[in-house]
Amino acid sequence: MVAPALVPMLMLLGTSPATTMALYRVADSCTNSITPMSTSFTLCVGYLQTLRRKAGIGTLASFTLPVAMIMLVVWVLLFFAWYLLVAGPPRCRS
Repeated sequence: MVAPALVPMLMLLGTSPATTMALYRVADSCTNSITPMSTSFTLCVGYLQTLRRKAGIGTLASFTLPVAMIMLVVWVLLFFAWYLLVAGPPRCRS
């Protein structure tokens, strides 16, 4: 839903559509595990409460936040590797 607005806007700035979508997916995938708006978040809270009766949203967020931060670092490193190997910096047009 964001791509039809984001991709052309960043293309005007010289960013390729592949780079734009890769960055969006990196940022989006890391926050999916910690957002309460996720469809699986409530299911995970329910499963967590079978193991710990007093567990709630904060408990699940505190368990998944370190994983999300590690995932963010790994995805950013993989993005930079992809960018340097495949996409490369924008070339000057002569």
